[in-house]
Amino acid sequence: MKQRRALMTAVCSVLIFIFTLCSILAPQSFAQSQAPTAKNAPGMYDSTKEVVLNGTISGVVARPKAGLPLGLYLMLTTTQGQVAVHLGPYYGRVAAEKGLVTGTTIQVRGVSTSFAAGEIFLARTITVGGQTLTIRSQNGFPVRPAANGTRGAQGTQATGGQ
Repeated sequence: MKQRRALMTAVCSVLIFIFTLCSILAPQSFAQSQAPTAKNAPGMYDSTKEVVLNGTISGVVARPKAGLPLGLYLMLTTTQGQVAVHLGPYYGRVAAEKGLVTGTTIQVRGVSTSFAAGEIFLARTITVGGQTLTIRSQNGFPVRPAANGTRGAQGTQATGGQ
């Protein structure tokens, strides 16, 4: 009976030690394995890295390759080469009526970002034919284009807007 009691005490001591060790180490390993922060997560829009590209639309792609965000893409030929410009989910039906067709020269303001399937350019504004189209908000969230004939924060602005 004494041996049994001693064995139970030893087992309980080991279990308490293991529990204590796990409770000390678990928060540290959890902190190291958390999801990436917004600053380093792929595909996030960082307005401090905005640049302006000038080029000619060489193609319009409605279905991107696997691993890239869904939405409409303009293949833009620039002096630095070909760039895939992501317009988000809302411009698929109105791109042509807004002048976003092959052969058109445009100016795009946005941010380049990497995905597992490749590098893309997230457009925030596009200037075409003297008008600036707002594609994303300042924080990078896609906005719906304004209906034909209307102007506003979520669509077409007069030249000079950002």
